[in-house]
Amino acid sequence: MKSPQPPSQPKSPKPPKSKLMTQINQLTQVVNGVLKINPKERVPKLEVRRSQKDKPEIYDLVGDRYILGRSTSKCDIVVQTPLVSQVHAQLVRDRTQKKAQFILQDQDSTNGIYRDKQRLKSVPLRHKMKITLGPPELAEAATIRYIDPPPWYIRTVQYTGIGIGAIAGIIVLAIGYEVGRVPDLKPLPVTQQGPVEVLAGDGVKRLDPTDIANHTEYNTLAEFGKFIPNAVIASEDTSFYWNIGVDPVGVGRAIVTNVRSRGERLEGASTITQQLARNLLGKTYVGTDDSAGRKWREAAAAIKLTFTYNKEEILRLYLNRAYTGNGVYGFKDAARLYFGKEASELNLSEAATLVGLLPSPETINPFKNKDLAIEYRDRILNRMAELGMITDKDADRARRTVLILNEAAKTKLQGSVAPYYYGYVFDELEEILGKNFAREGNLIVETNLDIAMQKASDEALRDAVARDGGTYGFSQGAIVTINTSDGSILAMTGGVDYKSSQFNRAAQALRQPGSTFKLFSYAAAVDQGISPSTAFSCSALSGLVGCHNGGSGAIDMYRGFALSENVVAVRVAERAGLENVVKMAKTLGITAKLDASSNMVLGGNEVKILEMAGAYATVVNEGKYIKPHAIQRILDSADCKNPKDRQTCRVIFDANTFIKPRQVIDAGVASTMVDMMRGVVQYGTGRSAAIPQGTVVGKTGTTDEGRDLWFIGAVPRRNLLAAVWLGNDEGVTRGSSAVAAGVWGDYMRQAVR
Repeated sequence: MKSPQPPSQPKSPKPPKSKLMTQINQLTQVVNGVLKINPKERVPKLEVRRSQKDKPEIYDLVGDRYILGRSTSKCDIVVQTPLVSQVHAQLVRDRTQKKAQFILQDQDSTNGIYRDKQRLKSVPLRHKMKITLGPPELAEAATIRYIDPPPWYIRTVQYTGIGIGAIAGIIVLAIGYEVGRVPDLKPLPVTQQGPVEVLAGDGVKRLDPTDIANHTEYNTLAEFGKFIPNAVIASEDTSFYWNIGVDPVGVGRAIVTNVRSRGERLEGASTITQQLARNLLGKTYVGTDDSAGRKWREAAAAIKLTFTYNKEEILRLYLNRAYTGNGVYGFKDAARLYFGKEASELNLSEAATLVGLLPSPETINPFKNKDLAIEYRDRILNRMAELGMITDKDADRARRTVLILNEAAKTKLQGSVAPYYYGYVFDELEEILGKNFAREGNLIVETNLDIAMQKASDEALRDAVARDGGTYGFSQGAIVTINTSDGSILAMTGGVDYKSSQFNRAAQALRQPGSTFKLFSYAAAVDQGISPSTAFSCSALSGLVGCHNGGSGAIDMYRGFALSENVVAVRVAERAGLENVVKMAKTLGITAKLDASSNMVLGGNEVKILEMAGAYATVVNEGKYIKPHAIQRILDSADCKNPKDRQTCRVIFDANTFIKPRQVIDAGVASTMVDMMRGVVQYGTGRSAAIPQGTVVGKTGTTDEGRDLWFIGAVPRRNLLAAVWLGNDEGVTRGSSAVAAGVWGDYMRQAVR
């Protein structure tokens, strides 16, 4: 590298010597008596080529002025080539700019200075700028190139900007292409929102309220009143009036939230227009699957909607078609169902309550969970106040307003022959079809409900609480009944009284299973090749007392299971391997988190009653798992050859096709476990479950302090299994699992007669 010496006789003004020396001292350092550039400082460089064939020479531009030419005595940078004059040009640092830069000036040279074939008198130099000393078409012409790259952080910003711009350009082109593929939206696609018709297993009895089945819509936005439109915008899409159908800021925020939560909290970013696009074109273009492709098509359709209809029309369509629970669509029908009014007659509190349903209409439903509905109402009110749609005083007054529901409609809904079962159908419907598809309506749902068994189940639980609840200290319970041969849920009682509590304990509650969990420990042991005739010690173990019925000796697995001896169960589980016990439970359908410990073995982890019933049904069904299901078939009532005959409607889902049995444990293992369960009823803890109509197999379970009382039993010859749980939502009981076994026997005697 070559560094020029400052000229002895400068030809243009320069900074005072002291200032110049200060600048040079900052840029240089003395190493072994030689002046060198400080490597920590950035200085411009000049690359000089005498001809196109020569290697370049690099000069560090430390000073403020340099002379270029052929003269060795007059020039700081010597360019030995015939086309270059003795004094050809000079470089002068311009310090009037915010960032000092060099200007190249022609010194009346013979052949001039050129940039891109244009002769110049002077030119400010930029990074990588190339100048020819003489006409560029001449091969002997010398060239110089100025090198002064911006700092790394500026380059990073520049390159990032270029990258983002390129990506944005590609996205815009892709969106433009996709928008062109969206079907024509004028006139609007026909998507009449019909009811979700839910039928019992007989195919005749309707479980849904028929008086709200006819969907009607408002023709103008004003008919929704002054509160609902603003509440929906505050809840669903605050950028509605200025976005183009999608909200990039919302998408970015959702991505950040989802990444930070690591999957624990998922936030969507669908605008009102996207939701409407999904509603209008879900079956024909957007799709109903939960995928990135669907979101992409949904966004394209939303953009086309925005450029096809004005915002008020889009909002009106959305308000007429949004799903609001109980098979009802649109805020006109919702206002009539929940409050017995027209939408325009709703007060602020009522309007916010209806809008609060949108995230999860079946869960936040005021008929099922009024407290949760009020919580979401208050969130809407707070958001409206933050956005200036209402005053803080209005929001406070609405929060302090008593919510008066349409009791006639509520009573009709709650008076359904199977209200808990009916509610569970919608949970399952969303699981099968996805939330978006399930909320489109126009569906006929055929269930597996056995009305007679449902009545017997409800009566058995009510009678048990009325007869024994006071004595044994329990006020609640749940019963779920399954056909073991095909997994169909025949009846579901989620509580004593649906009117007083809509919480479905059969499908939603997490309870400790007590000794009913021992099924998995013993099944794991048999699966590991441990003979059920193997004897295990009855002596005390790790804080557990010895056998209650076996003294201090030893008993085999048959007797240990029938008598529900805890120390034997723990020893069996340890012999089988606690991880194998966990694996067995998961194999048989338990989804709850389980810890591989003696606490788990004795039923200390919480599980769902429906999942426990499904696990036992699998064992009774020779080890073949069939997911318990309430829905048998789903028909599209908007696609029927004969609208008066539902059998001509297109079948969307058929359990016989979509739910196949899987052999999850060996049939021999399952048969051994059924033998063990038979002993529980014949001579063990479940004797009160015996009925004259057939041999019963099952297992009892009681948790610490009698908090949970269980019996899960089956009549194999009838392919029937029922799980009974008794207890309190909070607190302990004074009973034992024998009480639950007795309730099971009372119920099953009525159900199978």
